[in-house]
Amino acid sequence: MKYRNHMIYGSPQGWITTVPGDNNVYKTHYCALNAIDKALGGFGQMGCAKRKNYGITIVGKKDGETA
Repeated sequence: MKYRNHMIYGSPQGWITTVPGDNNVYKTHYCALNAIDKALGGFGQMGCAKRKNYGITIVGKKDGETA
């Protein structure tokens, strides 16, 4: 899925983004979208209240470390 010029991918561990410097694995795709919004500032066109309520839950790191 492409969001605000960055990609979001599902993985067996969770969801990852292509934001430079973001090595986190997120619990849900909503968390990944919120992390992109936090990194870039503001909210994109998909910034609905339901998604904002999910917050950002990090479940691990891309390199295998735990959060």
